[in-house]
Amino acid sequence: MADNWYVILELEFDPPVEDEQKISDRIDEKAKFWSTHFNDFKMGAQYRAWHQNIPQIKKDMIGATNIRKQLAADACTIVYNPVDKLLKTIGRKGNITADEGDKLSKKLKISIDVVKKRAAKLGIKWDASGVSKDYQATYDKYYKTKPQNASSFDGMKQMLSSFNVDNLYDFLYINTTVKNANRLPCETLRQRAAEKKKTEFYKNDSISGTGSKLCGQCELAFKDESSKDVYDKYLEYTKRKAILDDAKSIADISGELSAEQADEFIGQLTQIFRDRKLSEEVLTAFCKIEKIFYNASGAETNNANIKVCRCGYINDISDGRKVCSNCGLELEIKCPKCGTTNDANIKVCKCGFKFENIDRALALCEQAEHAIDALDFTVAKAHLSDAARYWPNSSKVQALKDRLAEFEQRVGKEVEKMRGAIKEKRYCEARSQYTNIQKLFSGYSDTTIEQEISQAITKAQSLFNQAKAAKVEKDILELCAQAYDFCTDLPGVKELMPAPSAITGMSVSTNGSMKTNIVSWNSTNDRSIRYIVVRSTNGWIQHIADGETVFRGSANSYSDKAIEPGITYYYNVFAERAGVFSQGAKGESVVNLFEISNVSITAADASLNIMWDSLPANATAEIYEVAANGNKKLIATSSSDCYLVSGLINGATYSYQVCLAYIVNGKKEVTKGVVKSGVPDCPPEPIDTLRVKPSQDDNFEAIWYQDGSNDVRLFCSTQKPKYNLGDIVSLSNLEQEMRPLQQRPLSSQANQSLKPNEKGASFQYNGTELLYIVAVVVKSGSAVFGSLARASKGETVNIKDIRPVNGQINIYIDAPTTATGFVVLYRFDQFPSDIGDVKTIRKYIPLKQYQLNSAIVLDTLEPKKYYFSVFAEFKRDGEKDYSAGSDYLFDNSPRENITYSISVNKKLFGDRSVVLEFEAENREFELPAIDVMSAIGNTPMFKETATHFFSIPAQHVNGTLTVKIPLTKSLPKNTYIKAFLKEESATDVLLSGIKPQPKIQLRLKLKSNYKIS
Repeated sequence: MADNWYVILELEFDPPVEDEQKISDRIDEKAKFWSTHFNDFKMGAQYRAWHQNIPQIKKDMIGATNIRKQLAADACTIVYNPVDKLLKTIGRKGNITADEGDKLSKKLKISIDVVKKRAAKLGIKWDASGVSKDYQATYDKYYKTKPQNASSFDGMKQMLSSFNVDNLYDFLYINTTVKNANRLPCETLRQRAAEKKKTEFYKNDSISGTGSKLCGQCELAFKDESSKDVYDKYLEYTKRKAILDDAKSIADISGELSAEQADEFIGQLTQIFRDRKLSEEVLTAFCKIEKIFYNASGAETNNANIKVCRCGYINDISDGRKVCSNCGLELEIKCPKCGTTNDANIKVCKCGFKFENIDRALALCEQAEHAIDALDFTVAKAHLSDAARYWPNSSKVQALKDRLAEFEQRVGKEVEKMRGAIKEKRYCEARSQYTNIQKLFSGYSDTTIEQEISQAITKAQSLFNQAKAAKVEKDILELCAQAYDFCTDLPGVKELMPAPSAITGMSVSTNGSMKTNIVSWNSTNDRSIRYIVVRSTNGWIQHIADGETVFRGSANSYSDKAIEPGITYYYNVFAERAGVFSQGAKGESVVNLFEISNVSITAADASLNIMWDSLPANATAEIYEVAANGNKKLIATSSSDCYLVSGLINGATYSYQVCLAYIVNGKKEVTKGVVKSGVPDCPPEPIDTLRVKPSQDDNFEAIWYQDGSNDVRLFCSTQKPKYNLGDIVSLSNLEQEMRPLQQRPLSSQANQSLKPNEKGASFQYNGTELLYIVAVVVKSGSAVFGSLARASKGETVNIKDIRPVNGQINIYIDAPTTATGFVVLYRFDQFPSDIGDVKTIRKYIPLKQYQLNSAIVLDTLEPKKYYFSVFAEFKRDGEKDYSAGSDYLFDNSPRENITYSISVNKKLFGDRSVVLEFEAENREFELPAIDVMSAIGNTPMFKETATHFFSIPAQHVNGTLTVKIPLTKSLPKNTYIKAFLKEESATDVLLSGIKPQPKIQLRLKLKSNYKIS
C-alpha cells in the first residue's frame, strides 16, 4: 500500500487539515525528527525513506498541484476499515462497552475517540456503564480518594523523617524488636507515648521538641479505636498507593506490566487487603484507568490450595501445611466465642466476634514474650492479661502464662530486688543481683540492663577518681555529687564528702486562693547540694524520718498543693550531698484556710441563686448582705454549694459576700471571701427548638424559634453538657464550661426560608469531633439553657437520591461510618422541625437492614409530596445519639391536567370581551398563577417571545373558573392568546438529584381556538 502523507505526518484527516502553513510546519517538524533517528534499530530505514520523499510530500500536500482531497479519503480508508471491521463484529449485539472500546483502541493503537466516532457512524450504541464504571469506582475508592485527615497525617512526615521512620507505630517502638505494633490496643500505645515523652523527650532541644510533638500526635491518633481506625486507613492508603505508583513507574519504562510483575504487585496488595481476589480487582482497575497494558497471568490458580494468613502472606497448602510459613500462625482458627473454625484472614465470625481482637492478642503476646525474656514480670503479666481478654482460652496465651510462672518461681524475688536497686540507682547492688540471677537462671542475658549498670558505674567511678585526685574542696564536693547522681552506692563516695551545713532563711507562707503552702529557703552556690522538704501533721520535725518527703531537688522553694484546709502542717528542710544529710532548719507550722472559689449569681424572678464550688469537709460558707454604704449583715450559713435569696425586688441591684469559716484549734477563723452582685429579673422562655445543619465548606447554620427580642447566644462543647432545658445558669460559669460561638449572618437563601418568629446564625467549625450546640437566652447576667443540637461534618447523612421501587420508596444515602442505624421522619406538608417532631411519621431502620438493601426502604408510596428528614443514629457510652437531619423533598404527587377554553363575547352595543374557562380532572383543584400572553399572526409558542396580555392569580377552584377579560377597540387583527404558568416551579418540581418532572399541564380544549380577533 502506498504511503499516505496524512497518516505519516499524523495530521487530522476527518475533516482534513487544509491550512498549508500548518502542513508546512508539520513537515519541517517531522523532517527534523526523521533526520535525528536515521539509525533507529526498528524504524531507521523507514525514516530515511520518508526523509528522501520530503519534496514529493510537499508537492502532494502544498501548492496548486496538491492531491490532499484524495489523500484524506485514502487515509479514512486506511484507518477506518480495520476499526469498522472489528466494530461490526463486536457490535452485533447492538452496543459496545467502554471496556471493549478501550481494548480495541489499544489493539489498533488508535485514539479511543476514533473508536467512539466510528461506532456512532455505524449506529452502534456506546455503553459507558458496566465494567468500566466499576473500574472507575474501584480506582477512585482505592487510589484516588484520600482518607479522612490525610492532610493532617501528611504534615507529620517531616517530623517522622527526623527519626528515620514512616509512621507513628515505628516511632513508638524505634530501636526495639517489637513487630506489628499497629495491632496493639489504644491504651498500650498511649501508655508507650507517655513513657517516651517523659523519659526520652524531656530536654529543651530540637530533637526532644519534635519527639514530644509526635508523642502528642500519638495520644490524639490513638485516643480510641475510632481514631486509631482513621489512622490505620490512612497508612493502608499510603501503602497501596505506593505499590500502585511503583506499578505505574515500571509500566512507564517497560510499556506494560508482565504477568510476573503483575503477580508480584498483586501479592504486595494481598498483604494489605488479605484478599487476593480484591487485590486483582484493584490492580486491574488501576491499569484500566491509567491506560497501562496489563498482561494477566494465563495460569489457572486453584483457590482451594491457597490460604491467606492474617499477616497477609499467601500460603500454598497443597503440601498439607496447617500454619503460615511466614509468621507461624494457624491458617484456620477456632472462634473463641462460638467455636466455629474459620480461615485466619476473615474479619468477623458469623457470631459477631471480631477477628481483629486476635491480632491485638498476638501483638500483646509478642510484647509479653519480650518482657518475660527481659525478666520484667510485671509488664508481662499486664500484657498477658490484656491478651486473654481479647482472645479467651488461647493456647498461645496460656503457654506464655505457664512460662512466666516458671520464670517467676525460679528468679522472681531476685529480679524484684535487682529492678528496685536499678530504680534507686544502686547499681553496685544491682550488678551483684544480676550475677546471682545468671547463676540461678543459666543463659539469662539482658544487654540493656548490662549496659545501663556498666555505664552508670563506669561514669561514677571515673568522677570519683577525679575527686580523689582533686586538691580544691569545692571540686571534690562537686565531683563526688556527680558520681553519686550516677551511682548512689559506689564505695568511698560518702566517706570522701563532709556533711553539708544546715540551710538558712527558711519560711513558710500560705495562699488560700491557690490552695497552696509555699516553703522557701536560701540556696548556696554549691551545685552538689540537693534540698529535701519534709512535711508532717504530728508536730515538729527534727529528722527526715519524722515526716513525709515531699520534695528533693536543687530549687530554693517548693509549692505544696497536696494539703487540706484548716489543718496544721509542720515543715523542715534538709540539705543533702551524696546521701549525707545536714541538720534540719528550724521547722515552721502553718494553717491554710482555702478561699471560697467560683462564686456566681444567677438571677430569677424576685430571687438570686448564689453558687460556689463544693466546700472543704471542715468548712462552712457564711453569706453576708452588703449594703450600699459598705455595712454587712450575716443572712445565712450553709454547708452546701448554693444559697437562694428570695423575696427581692426585680430590677434592683443586690451585693453579697461569701466567706469560708473554719474551726482551728478550737477557734473560729474566717476567710476574706468574695463579693458578687446580681439583679433579680423574670427569666425569659428558653429556646426549645434548635436546628443545626452543615452548609458549604466548614460552615454550619443554626435556626431557632424565638418569640421576642431577647439576646440569644450560641455555645458549643465536645462533651455533652450537664444542664437541661430551662435551667438557669450564671453566664460567667457557662462561658467557663462551654465555648461561645462567633455568630455570623445566615446566607441569603437560608434567610428567605425562615418562617415567622424564626431566627438564625451561621458559625464555622473545621474539627472532626461531634459538637453539642445550645442556644441560650441571656438576661441580667444569667443564661437560660435551651434544647441541644449536634453538629458534625462526618456524621450527617448525605441523601443522594430517592426513587420509587416496586411499590416502595428507596432512599439512597452516603452513610456515616460509625452509624448504628437511621431514623426517617416524614410529613406531607413541611419538613420535620427536628428529631423530636411529634407531628411526623417515624421509621427506624437498623444498620443491618440498610446494608442488606444498600438503601433505606420504606413500605409506602402514596401519590403525595413527601418531606423527608433522615437522621443517623450512634451509640456513645451506652446511650443513643443522633446526627442533624438531612432534608429531601420527594414529589410523588399525581400529574394534574388543567384544560381551558377560549371564547370571544361580541356585542353590537356594549363591551366586548374574551372568556377563559378552566377545569381539571378533579372537581376541586388548585389553580396556579397564570400569565395570558398574546402574539400577532400566530399562536405564542414561548412565553419569553410573547406580549403580556392578562394575569390570573393562584386560587382554589371548586368546579370551573370563568375569567372574563375586556377587549379594547384598538386590539390588532389576527391576535392570538395562550395561557402559561406564571412560575416555572409549578410546572417543574426541581429536586436534588432528580430530573425536573412536569406536575401541572395546561391544555386547550378541543374545538376551542387561540385566535380572538
